[in-house]
Amino acid sequence: MAFEHPISVRFADTDMQGHVFFANYLTFCDEAMTAYLRHLGVPWQTLVEGGADMFYVKATCEYRGSATFEDALRVETAITRIGETSFTTRFSVRDPSGQVIAEAETVSVCVDPETRSKTRVPDRLRDAVAAHSA
Repeated sequence: MAFEHPISVRFADTDMQGHVFFANYLTFCDEAMTAYLRHLGVPWQTLVEGGADMFYVKATCEYRGSATFEDALRVETAITRIGETSFTTRFSVRDPSGQVIAEAETVSVCVDPETRSKTRVPDRLRDAVAAHSA
């Protein structure tokens, strides 16, 4: 994938069974997405200031393993599809051995920060994704 973001599992991320609570994998993906945008040179705040915020409208996650307190995870992140007003991002969460323990996908819709109505995915983001995918 295009980008890797490290995540250290905190005790608060785990449940009574001692492994990462399932919903926290999406939190890890959200954190990786923010870091990915910074890596692309288009941080979230820059997009908002340019007239495009983002809402997650769909999120899926398939679990293939588990992580525990203090595991050093890697979240591989890539925008895989860009439409007119939305884009799809894929994530692979890997444990310290490199094993994929979760695969997720989100769909984000770009909206005007003022009106919250759909707006076109900014060219700046399109260009940055294209440049980093080549």
